[in-house]
Amino acid sequence: MTKLQRTSGFFFIHLIIFFAGFSFLIYEVSWNRMLSLLIGATVSASTLVLMAFMAGFGTGAYYWGKFANAFRKTGRLLSFLLLGIGILSLLNYFMIISFLPGLYDAFSNTGLSFSISDGVVFSLALLLLFIPAFLMGGVIPVVSKIIIQTNDHFSSDLGRIYAIETLGSTLGGLTAGFILLGNIGQRYTVFLAVIINILLAVLILLNKKFAVSPHPMKSDEQAVTEKPVILKNHRKASLAATFMSGLFILGMQVVWIRIFKIYLTNTSYTFALITSLVIFGLFVGSWIYKKHGDRYKNHLKLLFSALIIMGIFAFIGMIILVRLPELLMFPLGSLNEIPIIRLVVMPAIASLLIVIPPSIVSGFTFPLACRIYSEDTRNVSKNVGFVLMFNTLGAVLGPLLAAFLLIPSLGVVKSILIFVAMLFIVTIYISRMNPSKSEKRKRLGLGIGIVILVSVIIFMSEIRVLPPSFKKLDRDILFYNETVEGTLVVAQEKTPGAFVRVSYVNNSAVIGSTYDAVKAVKMIGHIPFFAGLECEKALIVGFGMGVTTSAIAQHPEVQEIDCVEMVPGLKEAAHFYSELNNDVIDDPRVHIMSGDGRHFLQKTSKKYDLISCDPTHPVLGSGNLYTKDYFDLCKQHLNDGGMVSQYLPLHKLRLEDFLGIIKTFHAVFPNATVWLGQYHAILLGSDRPIKINFKKWQEEVDQMPRENFFYFDPFHFAVCVMMDDKTIQKFPDNIEINTDDLSYTEFFSMDCFDENNLTQNLAFMAENRCNIHNVFYHIDDLQLMDRYLAGNEYLVESLYYYLKGDMKQSLIELRRAVEVNPEDEEYPFLIRFNFNVQD
Repeated sequence: MTKLQRTSGFFFIHLIIFFAGFSFLIYEVSWNRMLSLLIGATVSASTLVLMAFMAGFGTGAYYWGKFANAFRKTGRLLSFLLLGIGILSLLNYFMIISFLPGLYDAFSNTGLSFSISDGVVFSLALLLLFIPAFLMGGVIPVVSKIIIQTNDHFSSDLGRIYAIETLGSTLGGLTAGFILLGNIGQRYTVFLAVIINILLAVLILLNKKFAVSPHPMKSDEQAVTEKPVILKNHRKASLAATFMSGLFILGMQVVWIRIFKIYLTNTSYTFALITSLVIFGLFVGSWIYKKHGDRYKNHLKLLFSALIIMGIFAFIGMIILVRLPELLMFPLGSLNEIPIIRLVVMPAIASLLIVIPPSIVSGFTFPLACRIYSEDTRNVSKNVGFVLMFNTLGAVLGPLLAAFLLIPSLGVVKSILIFVAMLFIVTIYISRMNPSKSEKRKRLGLGIGIVILVSVIIFMSEIRVLPPSFKKLDRDILFYNETVEGTLVVAQEKTPGAFVRVSYVNNSAVIGSTYDAVKAVKMIGHIPFFAGLECEKALIVGFGMGVTTSAIAQHPEVQEIDCVEMVPGLKEAAHFYSELNNDVIDDPRVHIMSGDGRHFLQKTSKKYDLISCDPTHPVLGSGNLYTKDYFDLCKQHLNDGGMVSQYLPLHKLRLEDFLGIIKTFHAVFPNATVWLGQYHAILLGSDRPIKINFKKWQEEVDQMPRENFFYFDPFHFAVCVMMDDKTIQKFPDNIEINTDDLSYTEFFSMDCFDENNLTQNLAFMAENRCNIHNVFYHIDDLQLMDRYLAGNEYLVESLYYYLKGDMKQSLIELRRAVEVNPEDEEYPFLIRFNFNVQD
């Protein structure tokens, strides 16, 4: 044991490195989230953020490792790094929250193109990440110089340092994603990490043990036992291995998450868990090296074997991934309905089988590469920093290759095969540094493996990864496309006599051709026009399959329709829904742009008469489209008298969350109303009071062409209004506004997945229905309106019992609706459609 290990300083310095790693992941998670709100929640943007962070980290590792090598006051240097990280990260928070959005506002008024404004803001954002990451990169090399003072336990010391840092990082990522962001918000989460950094810096300054490091050891105290040529070759091998390890794991992480998005429920919790478990695998691997590293003599042979094992684990994981539903998800059966099983346990088990094994080997490889590169402890900080730089350089290129080249061109499965082949090529290069008969045989085996992998990539047809439901139900695949942003699938049920098409982006349904889905999305497009909106320019956030867009396009006064869609392949898939969207993609007024809709609003100066939004469910990835900050953006881009219409689900939201989103919308649009379309709600807001002249409403509806399975009935649509501003003002005081800083749609309660939420929210709307005369005036036939209102009340009751599984009572209520309101054509249709009964 060294002197440091025999004192309390040993434990103190390891606590420093643990909490440093803890704070670093809090920052990374926070920066990624804040920048996704600014530059878009796209895979492309998040990949660039990760690359900037890793580039700063690697550059800092090299610079500060070299600097510390000649600087004796390592304690002060470490304190400076941590203090600088805290101060810069605090400044970063305010720059990202306030300054960068202000730049978009300034640029939008100058007439600069989107590409220029994006380029400037992107560059500044990446620079803001690079600088504190540059300081972070210096922590491990400096700590290495403090701890490693002799060759005794050199390997185990390296393993311990990396293990404790990655353990802190794992817990920091999990704490940020599962506890801090959802309970104290983004601002205080960042502030907590800043406080941790500043406290660590102060504690180091107060601790005299690390004020000055020992004198560098003289060359005769630690003799170099290897010949210079051999040492040079071994160093080359260690750098090649650590570069490839970083490239492999970070590139594979992008691919793993893309595939998990197809299989698993897409939530912020699920993927925070997977990312943290990758780092946990690094911790386990480095801890194994800490325990056993001093025993190994032939380090190069061990490195060679580790890379082979990493590739084998990844290949086995690929096989498991392709068969994951059959191997893991389906055997759990009804347990999948338990939210904690579906959102946490399932990803954890999948990660244990697929992600963690190669991550463990990668974690083992890094300290091993450091040990090979460092023949003794004389330049340990410089050497560790240099190896870490190569590791992070690979970590920069891996995600770049995966996101922008391999996945779009080859798909997710073949991308894994490419990464394994690349790993084996580097392994052959390393084996040449250690010539022997056994190594030659291994090289031959690896060469054969590479040939097989390349042959599969070239000659095997497309390997499709489909959502789990596709493996249970008999469906014809009409369209399949893997893009950077997601995997798009369009399929048709093979049920005889049925025409039901479904579309998925990853594991989220975009739209189905079921009646309730079509009715809701068409109402989102039509209701503003029926309510008297004078609209020339419209913006649709989320083109989907174009059904809402086609509804808007049916109104001839509209001259321009801009659509922003995250997944570009949806435009090509839209023609499969031509009977629903009327081939709207061929309409010359429609302009479809790829990208994040919120980011588009952030950077454009255009204003619209209507902004319509039909995103995926807020807890399944689009929570940032249900915050006050987003609704404020919409309001800023409305012309006077303009309207916003937005989809609001009743399912997978607790009552307080459902009411909270309505209250949030009302906080921005005090004249808000809420409408009901079967099992779905529609928010309608304006800067003017929504008081509708029913005579004009009726004229607008009556001039619409008749459609199959969508009934243009002015009275039927009118009684769909459920809440007005007076109703919303009576919400309980404990209902909270949803914000970017503290978002309960992104960091939600597991109770959201309670199947009773839908009926509970529906019942609340029914029990608190507004007075229709608060919204409509000039209703000539009041008796007819009363019959429609009575019929709609029975319809809502029927829907309630239908969702509860009481089919008998649901049919009774629907027949009562027909009895009191025979004029409504929808009720007989629903009896035939839902119950297969001819009345």
